[in-house]
Amino acid sequence: MNTIVMISHDDSTNTCMCCSDITWDDISGPNWKSYVRRTSPCSNGYVGYDVMSFQICLKYFPVPVTYESARALCQADGANLNKIDSQEKFDAFKDYLVPIANNSPIQVWIESLKVNGQWQFHDGSPMPMVCQIEMNGYPTEVHVRAYVQDSTNMYYKDAPDSDTYHYACEYRP
Repeated sequence: MNTIVMISHDDSTNTCMCCSDITWDDISGPNWKSYVRRTSPCSNGYVGYDVMSFQICLKYFPVPVTYESARALCQADGANLNKIDSQEKFDAFKDYLVPIANNSPIQVWIESLKVNGQWQFHDGSPMPMVCQIEMNGYPTEVHVRAYVQDSTNMYYKDAPDSDTYHYACEYRP
């Protein structure tokens, strides 16, 4: 994907084309719809991280809000709460937050929902345990926040809807 800068599709013939340049020489006709990869994929203060074969854009907001408010604010920004669904995304998120924390503890909402005792994402997929969750065990604690303690230690803590923490949004360009 790093060499492909344009993907085009012709609905009338069900033809697709991937191009490593954008000269448009191979595409003719009014039915082509083309999508050009942005050279700088992250916008509005977001920072890009390569994770496996794709890129994510992250942005930290040092504003204490409830979980549902954080989720709504991310969606209003065209993003979602950070969804840590792999070790690679956990590592990227930690690499992003540690310098921000600057050896002071910060707590940041991440996408999570506890349903029938199981941690999952909003789409119903299971939340992989790439990080230890420190749980208090109260039934109202149905969301997770990332807790950055210092330059080497980040772990999860459960929390109720009503608590307020900072948040981070992500999107894939």
